[in-house]
Amino acid sequence: MFLDESGIEDNTCREHGWSPKGERCYGEKVYQHKHRISMIAGLCNSNIVAPLIFEGNCNKAIFETYVKDILIKELRAGQVVVMDNINFHKNSKVKELIESVGASILFLPTYSPDLNPIEHYWFKIKHQIRKDTSNFTYFFDAVYHVLQKVTTLPA
Repeated sequence: MFLDESGIEDNTCREHGWSPKGERCYGEKVYQHKHRISMIAGLCNSNIVAPLIFEGNCNKAIFETYVKDILIKELRAGQVVVMDNINFHKNSKVKELIESVGASILFLPTYSPDLNPIEHYWFKIKHQIRKDTSNFTYFFDAVYHVLQKVTTLPA
């Protein structure tokens, strides 16, 4: 299982716009940071599993809680959890929790997102969120809606 977290901010600008033929397309870019939504999930057999969405940035406490309350329920003995080298992934409590269900951990080399296939899913998910943001009043709802399409999040 490939595991990673990613985040998106609600001030991310749209990459495309529309205007009458022959007229320049204008749009406003909001430069103020408003809300950051973070997502953690695993990728197993081309399926997004054990998703979590929350406001703010990921840290050691949030990641430990995620592993304890969500991830280990999805893990099976013999599975390998592949993660990048961010410091809170290398936490002894996280290692203990994952190994308690008979799974093991493999850390990717530093600065190697190309070796983690879930990074490609995050790219697609963020692209869809940017497309769908204008259809929702709350940014969190747009993120939830897009993730709901590709995961097992409840309706």
